[in-house]
Amino acid sequence: MNALNVSRTLALSLALLAAGCLHAPRAQQQAAAQRRTFAPQAVPGARLAEAPRFAAVKLRGFRCLPPFDSRPLIVRRPGGEVAADFYNSWVAAPHDLLRAQTARHLERTGLFTALYDAASGTLPPLGLEGVVGELALDYTGARPAAALTLRLLVLDERAPDFAVLFSCERSARVPFDPGPADAGVRALNEALSNVLEALGRDLADAPLPQPPHGSALPHATPRHP
Repeated sequence: MNALNVSRTLALSLALLAAGCLHAPRAQQQAAAQRRTFAPQAVPGARLAEAPRFAAVKLRGFRCLPPFDSRPLIVRRPGGEVAADFYNSWVAAPHDLLRAQTARHLERTGLFTALYDAASGTLPPLGLEGVVGELALDYTGARPAAALTLRLLVLDERAPDFAVLFSCERSARVPFDPGPADAGVRALNEALSNVLEALGRDLADAPLPQPPHGSALPHATPRHP
């Protein structure tokens, strides 16, 4: 091969390499433009008590069990394979988002004298933790469904071992049509609303410490998460 052919081959190789380098960022930009973020939004819950039934509660941390602890939405494909959806994600960590929705729902129920954030210096007699056992879009059945499981634990904040005074767990599945881009998230919102409503009813009948005589109404000293 003479020097002229070598030069032509080298020039062609560099041109192909440059084209590939230019194409990769463009493809990445196109993929990023198709990504969407969502925040769960439960339907506002009904008031369950005209006056507080229980003492004040401190809302402690929530956690999601793997693999549902990732920001990308979790999808269960036909055959049972679990995958993260590259194009659809939660706007923040899912356990924090569900914690905020639970706090809003519990405040509306009126069951507790007050609701305090974990960072508050207030020392109420009760604490509340949450465990998300499932948060996924399930495509294994004949029709896709949003699946959500949430467990709440009420703790004795004044006991050295933070003993569990009461726990309850609820699950919901809401079928959806996969046409619209946000159909799965809207189904998850409905599932979350159903779960929080059921958990509120469970808490309403729980054998928890009652508020002291003459305590303030629920909205007198709220601390939002």
